Amino acid sequence: MTMTMATLPELDLESLRLLVWIDELGSIGAAAGRAGISQPSASTKLKEFEARWRLLLVHRSTHGSHLTTDGKAVAAWAASVLHESELMQRSMIALGSRHRSGLVVAASLTIAEYMLPRWLGELNVIHEEIGVVLRVVNSAAAIRLVRRSQADLGFIETTEIPTDLGSREVGTDMVEIAVVPNHPWALSSTPVPLQELQAAQYLLREPGSGTRTTFEVALGTTLNVSFEASSTAALIGAALAGLGPAVVSTTAVVGHIQSGRLVAVAHPLNLIRPFTAIWNPNRPLKDAAAKLLGIVDANIESRS
Repeated sequence: MTMTMATLPELDLESLRLLVWIDELGSIGAAAGRAGISQPSASTKLKEFEARWRLLLVHRSTHGSHLTTDGKAVAAWAASVLHESELMQRSMIALGSRHRSGLVVAASLTIAEYMLPRWLGELNVIHEEIGVVLRVVNSAAAIRLVRRSQADLGFIETTEIPTDLGSREVGTDMVEIAVVPNHPWALSSTPVPLQELQAAQYLLREPGSGTRTTFEVALGTTLNVSFEASSTAALIGAALAGLGPAVVSTTAVVGHIQSGRLVAVAHPLNLIRPFTAIWNPNRPLKDAAAKLLGIVDANIESRS
């Protein structure tokens, strides 16, 4: 039977937060404490969530609780859903502030999740009169929005920088091939040969993503895709579930690599890519956009 939106089980954010916090903190009790509810209430809520979706997400024993393999995958997806929920809340607040000086920013996923929140926070402290609308898109879409003057400023993460737009490098990142510890590539004592990399199937972002473009250019051949998603968290969750090698930003996956849940594959590819700010040179740069670029530049100088 095909399920419609009306018949799908309810996806409540409180249960998703509990799963993410169990993964982060290591127990239901600690997650319940952060949520401000009792441990029995948290446990009941999680059991109801598991029953609703017919999944075992938390392994419970007298020694404590930890996420199952399915639980780790769902927690990774949940982190993306919660981020998007917060982003929607902030964007709706920004829409309600149209009477203020507005700034529309189009940013690709890694920059939007890991760098822009700090920059926009500093902008808000210094210039609270500036209202920001953030559009989280892939690099190709960010370029289109800036070209059409539908965004005042864009941030992309691809090696293919448009020559018809103003641009400034604001950082660099590495693309990783990440696998579970028992994957043959994780167990290899030597880098995976190029021919083997070219023949493999991958968990990848959608076409137009800077991460995907960087990997495709470096690999030098058409990509074999086994799983495609517009969410980095979804790719990481799929990798944690053992579905194959995920091609993701180092910035996004470093915590999972440091914890040993995933392994960065050794390979001969050059997967360094720039983070770049872009704007339309055919229209004056808004004062608010110039102020944000100034904050970005100050952050770059402080790291150098």
